[in-house]
Amino acid sequence: MNKGLISGLSLGLLLAATAACTPSTPPTATSPTDGRSAYSEVALPAADTLVGDDPQQIALATFGMTDPGEGNFAQEVAVVDQSNSQAVVALTQTGLLDDSVAGMRYRLEFVTEGSQWRLDWAGRQVKCQPNRGSQDWTTDLCR
Repeated sequence: MNKGLISGLSLGLLLAATAACTPSTPPTATSPTDGRSAYSEVALPAADTLVGDDPQQIALATFGMTDPGEGNFAQEVAVVDQSNSQAVVALTQTGLLDDSVAGMRYRLEFVTEGSQWRLDWAGRQVKCQPNRGSQDWTTDLCR
């Protein structure tokens, strides 16, 4: 056989295989708002409490508990995602002194406003006490 023909066929097969492996549409970037559907939206309080230098401090000032009472209460705040213009903070409260709700978890989305952060959206999930509903984080009501 002709070496040129074999080389040409090999190159053609290589190009066809490469084209088959290339995605037809480019991957889409994930948005910080992609996680909203797993949370129930919560109304935001007065605008003057929603702006500040630190998203975690705003989260605690807005939805944190300062006097949880006795018991096994724990509160954790963490930045889940952050860029120059957006941040997502998770505020988790467990060991609540409630006969139905064992814990609450907030998803708090922030945007920059000048040199400060502004709370733009809030959502909540709950975890129920044993035999009172879901033991996983959910938007379903506890019984």
